[in-house]
Amino acid sequence: MMEPLALSMITWPAVLNYDGDDELIYIESEQAWLRDAASLLYHHSGNDQLIDSSGHVYRLDAVSGSTVIAAYTNVQMTVAAFIKLVRIHASNSHRCCIDKINFRTIADGIQLVDSMSET
Repeated sequence: MMEPLALSMITWPAVLNYDGDDELIYIESEQAWLRDAASLLYHHSGNDQLIDSSGHVYRLDAVSGSTVIAAYTNVQMTVAAFIKLVRIHASNSHRCCIDKINFRTIADGIQLVDSMSET
């Protein structure tokens, strides 16, 4: 069963992964999420997921228009699975040497996603 959680329970930073899209969107903090949620969720579907720095996966439920509840899915992203997501993201961003992308923690991978958006 999925329990609605306060956004403050999410370990920030996090990435947003839209259903059917290989792009990962870096979100620095709860404040950044609240500031940008309307634009980030413009094409929201019920299968989009937020992956936090601890590897917890949340489903995003649109409630009453732009209000969003993050629901814990009881899914823990593994580092190996997240490496695959980051490699696909990097490939679609036309990064070279994607096979060399590696990190030890989800948090390190999220920071890598952030650094890719800076260049």
